[in-house]
Amino acid sequence: MSSTSSIGKRTAMNLFFGIFIQAMIALAFDSGGIISGIIANVAMNTQQIKWILLLYGPLLAARGDIAVLAGKLGTGLHLGTVKPSFRKNTPVYKSLVASTLTIAMLDAFLVGIVTYIMNLLIFPADLKVYNPTFFFVIPILVMTVAALISTQITSAVSFFTYKKGLNPDVYVVPVMSTVNNILITTTFAGVLAVLKPWGWKHPLIEVNGQDVFAVAQGNEMLPTYIAIIPAVLALAGTIYIVMKNRKDHEYSKMMKEAVFAVFASAIIGTITGFILTQGEAALEHYPQLLVAFPALIGTLVDQNAIFANMLITDFSAGYTEPKIQSFRKPIVWTKFLGIGAGGIVITMFLGVIGTFIKWGEIAPGTKWTVILVMIVTVLANVLGFIIVGALIYVLSIFAFRREIDPDNFAIPLTACLADLACAGFIIAFSFIMLPGVVA
Repeated sequence: MSSTSSIGKRTAMNLFFGIFIQAMIALAFDSGGIISGIIANVAMNTQQIKWILLLYGPLLAARGDIAVLAGKLGTGLHLGTVKPSFRKNTPVYKSLVASTLTIAMLDAFLVGIVTYIMNLLIFPADLKVYNPTFFFVIPILVMTVAALISTQITSAVSFFTYKKGLNPDVYVVPVMSTVNNILITTTFAGVLAVLKPWGWKHPLIEVNGQDVFAVAQGNEMLPTYIAIIPAVLALAGTIYIVMKNRKDHEYSKMMKEAVFAVFASAIIGTITGFILTQGEAALEHYPQLLVAFPALIGTLVDQNAIFANMLITDFSAGYTEPKIQSFRKPIVWTKFLGIGAGGIVITMFLGVIGTFIKWGEIAPGTKWTVILVMIVTVLANVLGFIIVGALIYVLSIFAFRREIDPDNFAIPLTACLADLACAGFIIAFSFIMLPGVVA
């Protein structure tokens, strides 16, 4: 009996360290999210244009809807319903790409509507944007460009990893999370730079003791009005995709099952954006947090996405029964703990990188607080992974029992919930633990 127990423990430890090493390598790609943080820090004037963070949050959350393709391709490649090739691929693959592009457009609409309403509710009168045009134009342009590029890169990375004998469930989501972070941030910053939809011709106004840009008026809105043309063309392209694929079973199934997740993603993403606007003091006071923020969020998203993808594949292939009690099996809990441990290591690594980049901007006499910042980020990661991971585990089981494909909602929900959890915990712990952060 003791010999059998010893073998079981060694097997569990081997599984744990195997997943831990894979997860750490895969999550290391999230360090590329630092690029997103630098772009956001340099190219987005969040201090003087308050609605930028409100819109940036749900746009980042929307990358989870684009990432549906990564989860579906991983499962499809394992089950043989998708071929690891761009040429002569299966009808299932073509339906997956079409549905991903459609979901991206739907998400853009919802992000625009929800953030426009939120802007009317939370901002003071001088900062409210009553003209909804750029809440329509900007999300559509950003999501269209990001989705078109992302679907091709996601496919290429999935096919490459599968051909090399690697597990797409482990490696594709972290790589694409970072790529999508950079894509969305760069596209958003580029659109803002071109359109300049704020009162740049008017003098700055003082709101709560801070100088900010006024709302755009007159000729300042002209570039945004011109941008309606490509936005309408993108909408027309989406309508064409819908009409062409409306009778396709796989496309219709994915769209029906993903609708709830898309709505939830837009709403939860806007809440995340609201939290970022409220926690701006922490991000300004501790610049290493701001530059590492997209990467920190991306790490937590990817931890949960890897766990969700591996879980869904195990359920689909029959390796694990879709029930709560299955968590006791080493094949499940070792994955959860291994991914969690890998996330902690990478979170600490990202904190070091952020501190190194922004060391010169940290106020003299407060250098010691870098340890507190590290503790804040690790606590946010651990709590976020436990809460979101547990929720995704339960939802995946529920989906299988109801014969719903969890790939169609698990990844989008994972992304937006992890965004919310990471942002919320970091901001909350910053106000509680970090000196000088006041509301």
